[in-house]
Amino acid sequence: MAKLIYTRLEDHPRETYVITSGALIVGRVDCIRDDPAPDAQWTWGLHLDIGAAPFRRGATVSTRDEAVAALEQAWTEWKLWAGLCDADGPDASGGAPPRVLR
Repeated sequence: MAKLIYTRLEDHPRETYVITSGALIVGRVDCIRDDPAPDAQWTWGLHLDIGAAPFRRGATVSTRDEAVAALEQAWTEWKLWAGLCDADGPDASGGAPPRVLR
């Protein structure tokens, strides 16, 4: 699988990102309430309807970083569930894959 790319949608009133891996749309990260902390709220969703059993995860969290981390964890879980790995092999460092926020 290709690395996750986070692309900001400029036509939305609040911060919204579409997450892709190659040509596959993996999910979204959305700011749903941009109040100052601790009242800010973000949602993340991973929706992969590939194969017989859809794999869907998501939640509401307090920060963009929490949303990104949770989505990346769900992405890792999906790849394990699907028996897939990154195109360049498993990450030897054990860290999260790099992300690009545009």
